Amino acid sequence: MKGTKSAKAEIICVGTELLLGQIVNTNAAWLSGQLSLAGVYVYYQTVVGDNPDRLKQVLRTAVSRSDYIFLTGGLGPTQDDITMACTAEVAGVPLQLHQPSKDAIAAYFAKMNRTHITENNWKQALLPETCQPLPNHHGTAPGCIISMKTMKDDCHFVLLPGPPAEMQPMFHDFVLPWLTGQITSRLKHVFVRMAGIGESAAETLLRDLIDQQQNPTLAPYASTGEVIFRITQSLSNTEDEDLIQPLLEEIKKRAGPYIYEIGRRTLPEVVRDLLSAAGQTISFAESCTGGLIAKQLTDYPNASHVFAGGLVAYQNAIKRDVLGVDSGIFERDGAVSEKCAVAMASGCLKLFKSDWAVAVTGIAGPDGGTVEKPVGTVFLAVAGHGHTQTESLKLVGNRERIRTLAALNAYRLIRRVMNESAI
Repeated sequence: MKGTKSAKAEIICVGTELLLGQIVNTNAAWLSGQLSLAGVYVYYQTVVGDNPDRLKQVLRTAVSRSDYIFLTGGLGPTQDDITMACTAEVAGVPLQLHQPSKDAIAAYFAKMNRTHITENNWKQALLPETCQPLPNHHGTAPGCIISMKTMKDDCHFVLLPGPPAEMQPMFHDFVLPWLTGQITSRLKHVFVRMAGIGESAAETLLRDLIDQQQNPTLAPYASTGEVIFRITQSLSNTEDEDLIQPLLEEIKKRAGPYIYEIGRRTLPEVVRDLLSAAGQTISFAESCTGGLIAKQLTDYPNASHVFAGGLVAYQNAIKRDVLGVDSGIFERDGAVSEKCAVAMASGCLKLFKSDWAVAVTGIAGPDGGTVEKPVGTVFLAVAGHGHTQTESLKLVGNRERIRTLAALNAYRLIRRVMNESAI
C-alpha cells in the first residue's frame, strides 16, 4: 500500500461487553482521530462480540473494502479472547510461539511479583507466523501487524489490545511510525472552536464557505455548548501550498467574536493558560454546578499554579456564613439572582484572596423552577481588579446539560473579562 494517496481504513472493536453497554467504546473514537491526523481515512467502524463465526465474517467483509483494518480487544488469555486466532485464520497464516513475547510475559509477571503463571497466559505469545510483533510495555498481550495479498492490493491487519492504557502507547510507539512509512499522503487539520453561538447560527455565518469547499474542506460539528469547525487540507508532500490560512482568515473575519481557540485547547485550558501567562489566580463559588467548574479546570495539568480554591455553596446558610451574602438578598431577590451571584463572587474573592473569582447560581432542575425563574435560569458573576461583570442565562435541557452549559459559559465569561481587562 506504499504510496497510496487515499488509504481506506476501518476499525473493528471486539468484545461482547461493548455490545452489552458494560464498557464504553472509547477506542474507536480515539483511533479515528489518530488515523485522521496520520492521513488515513476511516470509512467503517464495527463492534462485534466474542463469537468466532461473526468475527471472521466481519473480517472478511473488511478485507473486501479496506486497506488497513485496526482491531482492538480480544487479545487476552481467556477462552473468549479470539481476535488473534480468527484474524490469523482469515489471513491464512498459522500461529506459532513467539519466544520474545513469551519472555516478555514472564518478565511482566516477575515485575508484578507474581510467581505463578497459568498455562493460558502463554496463549498470548502465539502470534501469526509472518506477522510483525508489537511489544506491549504496559501489559501482557502483544499486538501485531499481519499483511496479506488480496485481489485488489495489500491489506494490513493491525491488532491492538483493548485497554486504552495499553492500546494507545502501542499505537504511538510502534504503529504510527510504521504507518507513516506506508503512506505518502497526509491530512493537515486546523480546529476553530467557538462558544456563545449555536451550531445553526455559526453555520449560517459560514454557509457559502461550506458549500464551496473542495481542498481544504470545512466541516462543523457541535459539542455541548460550543461549535467546532474543522478545516482539513489534503497534502501530498510537505511542500504543498498552505491553503488553510486564507480560509481561516475569512472565518476569523466573520465569526471572530465567538472564536476562543484556533487549535485543540478547551475553554478551561484557554483560561488556565491566560491566568498562567498573567501570573494570576482564580477561585470559584458554585451553587447549581456543584463543583463542576473547579473539576473542569483541575482536569488539566498545572492547574495548581492558577487555581486558588473553590467552594460549593449549595445552601443559603453557607452562602451567608462563608461567603458573606446578605440575608436580605435571599428575601428580596432570591438565591438565584444577579445580586446573589455578585455577592458570592465578592465573598469568594476575599475568601481565597485570588485575582479573579467566578460565581454561579441557578436552577438546574428538574424541580425548583417558577414562572419568573424557570428551570435553566442561571446567573454568573466574575469579580476581580476592582470590577464585576454579570451575565444571566436561560438554558434548556436536562439537569446534566444545564450544569455543563453553566460551567462552560462561566469559562467563556472569565475569558472575555480577562481579555477586556488586558486591553
